[in-house]
Amino acid sequence: MQTMLIEQFYQENKENNTWKWVLDVIRKHQTRDYSVMRKYVDGEHDILKQPEERGKPNNRIVVNFARKIIDFSTSYIASNPIRYAPNVEKEGLDEFVEKLQAIFVDNDEESSTYELIENGSIDGEVFEYYYFDEDGQICMTPFTADECIAVYDTTVKAKLIAVIRYYHVWNDAAKRNELRVEVYDEHEISYLKQEGESLVLDTSRPDNPYLHKITVLVTDQDGKIKPKPVVPWTHYVNRPRKHQAARDDGMIEGMGDLADLKNLFDAINKAITGKVNVQEYFKNPKIMFEDLDLDELILYDEEGNLITDVERKRQYLAKMFWTSHVLVGSKAVPITWDLQDQHEENTINRLIESLLDQSGTPHLRPDQVGNAPSGIALKLIFYHADIKAGIKMRQYGKGLRNRLRILTGMLNMKYRKQWNYQDIDIKFSKNMPVNIVEMVDIITKLIGELSHEERLALLPFVDDPQASRKKLLAEQEEEAQRRMALMDPLAVDNEEDEDENGSPGDAA
Repeated sequence: MQTMLIEQFYQENKENNTWKWVLDVIRKHQTRDYSVMRKYVDGEHDILKQPEERGKPNNRIVVNFARKIIDFSTSYIASNPIRYAPNVEKEGLDEFVEKLQAIFVDNDEESSTYELIENGSIDGEVFEYYYFDEDGQICMTPFTADECIAVYDTTVKAKLIAVIRYYHVWNDAAKRNELRVEVYDEHEISYLKQEGESLVLDTSRPDNPYLHKITVLVTDQDGKIKPKPVVPWTHYVNRPRKHQAARDDGMIEGMGDLADLKNLFDAINKAITGKVNVQEYFKNPKIMFEDLDLDELILYDEEGNLITDVERKRQYLAKMFWTSHVLVGSKAVPITWDLQDQHEENTINRLIESLLDQSGTPHLRPDQVGNAPSGIALKLIFYHADIKAGIKMRQYGKGLRNRLRILTGMLNMKYRKQWNYQDIDIKFSKNMPVNIVEMVDIITKLIGELSHEERLALLPFVDDPQASRKKLLAEQEEEAQRRMALMDPLAVDNEEDEDENGSPGDAA
């Protein structure tokens, strides 16, 4: 596998119906544990496994910064819907946009895209599959990284050769789970099942391999447009691992937003838990007994029975001392504890600041925000978040463009068109608080310097500047008609009659 290009290796093994290499890739993929960070996001941290010590409080405090970081990094770039807007004016483009939006509505694209970015932020990568259902409708479905593998060629271009999806099904007759594998390439879907230490084609399927017939339009060197088969998947990579430069196995690994933060999560949980335990342990004063004569001490056990044996008294006192009970004695001196915890408090704050800085998550405090911070102040607060968001938008933007490319090809197949996916722009709208008054003032000063649509695009609450511009022109025309009707009703009636009967020149 390492002595030739992956694409050549894949084709030769497929022609020979040899799939053992797929099993090898799956076993390597299974060595990655995606459950750790998922559990941390769900609040299942290692601090919950902390062993109990006799006689001491055993609080287990989880401060779930993992959830906070994932929620922020996802919602910052995806809580506002991603816009798909035309960048040119062409005949038939409105129909293209309408059909594309219909696919997005049918597949709940807004929620699906948010889920994609969230899962990719946790796992480092995520997948999306495109297909025609039994009714001929175009569908797209997300899949998590623990059930799919992207196989790339090892050339400089790093072309996606195939996507391997694997899962287990229960065989009731054999009373065991059996491995099922689906291999998607540019032409076919091969359905495999495990037999012993190898994979074979699943003969229970009437058509295997199955032609998926999904293509995209490409322009060749002569300028001719022709269909080209494509792998019907998109592999979204949150952050590629830099040590993957030598991809001799065709696999590209992604890093999640939490991949290098686990030790900080654990340190914060331990520090806060330790502080709470100390406060609880010393919240009631301990009792030290001086000059205590056990022979004269009247002591009752937990059931109210008088204890007369000296050794039993000693054992009972030792036991009750751990639970901080005040006992009867000749002379008792309370022991108080002065908690000098400023050092621990500073350590916790430094750990939290380090975590938020490293993850690019703003730590908004009243002293930072104030009453009405300026746009510059907000940008400074969100500086690290903007750097991280820029990286994520570039990475996910590549995947979304591939999504748009494949969906456009499927629309062209369905409606026999030649729409071009490059006529549509994909725009993220970051969910950053803005000073609206300041923003409007800036946009007003740009009149004469930028077009109306360009100025509308600067406003974060305007999703589609072009549609907003058309709506404004329509409202202005309607208002002009209303004013004309008020000033000269007969003139408006004459114009309507001319529109219905044709202009005077039409009769000639």
